[in-house]
Amino acid sequence: MAHARATGDTGMRFLPRSYVEAFVDPDEKVEGGPAVWVHRSAFGVFQAVPVEPRGSERHFNVPDPGTLRYNAELERRLAAVEEEAARLVRERLNEHRPLAPDERDVLATFVATLGIRLSSRFGDLEDAEAVRGFEELLGAVREMGWVLWEAEQPSYFVSSSAPFHAAFPKDDGLVQGQELHAPGVELTLPLTPRLALHATWKRRGELWRRAGEAVLLELNARTLQRAVRFALAPKPAIPL
Repeated sequence: MAHARATGDTGMRFLPRSYVEAFVDPDEKVEGGPAVWVHRSAFGVFQAVPVEPRGSERHFNVPDPGTLRYNAELERRLAAVEEEAARLVRERLNEHRPLAPDERDVLATFVATLGIRLSSRFGDLEDAEAVRGFEELLGAVREMGWVLWEAEQPSYFVSSSAPFHAAFPKDDGLVQGQELHAPGVELTLPLTPRLALHATWKRRGELWRRAGEAVLLELNARTLQRAVRFALAPKPAIPL
C-alpha cells in the first residue's frame, strides 16, 4: 500500500490491464520490456509506456482522484469476466466459429461494463442508475448481431480512454433505455489491434470480415471521438 500512496494509485484503471496488454506489439522493441504507445495532449507525441505504473511516474491508465467514479457492483462484474474475456479474444475469436451462449455472455458483459464505466454520463449517475444502465446495455449487446472486423497488417485498430462508441440514429448519447433497440443503433469497441467488435441490429449471431481502409478509418475515428485523456496504439502512430 505504501507504493499506492506514493504514486496516488488507488487501484482504479480507465482500462482493464488485460485489455491494455492486448495492444502491446511484441515486434516493437522498447527499453524496459513490454509497453504500449500512448498519445496524451500534454505531451503532443506518442510515448512508449509500461502497461502498469512503475515508481512514482504518472501513468496514463491511472485516473486522477475523482475522475473515474467507483461503482462496486460494476467493478465486481468486470473482475468476474476480465480473465475469461481476454482468453476468448486471444484464442476463441481467432477460430472463426459461432460462440457458445456462455462465451457470448462473457464478452457481452465485458463490453457493457466498459461502455458504462467510460461513458461521459457515468459520473452523473447514482450507483443504482449506473447498474440499471449496465443491465440495459448488456441486454442489447447480447441480442445484437456481432461483426468482428479483422485488420490485416500493416493496418491496425487503436484504442483510447473511451474506446466504446454508441452511434444512435439521431443522438450520440448512451444510457437511453429503449433507444438502444432502435434499428439503426451501432455499438463498436476495438478488442485488439487486429480485431474490433461492431454490434448491430441488422443481423444475428457472429460474422468475421476483413476490414478495408474505409472500415478501418471509420472505426478508429469512432474510438478517438471521445479520447480526451489518451489514445493507445501498438505503434507510435494512428493509421491514416
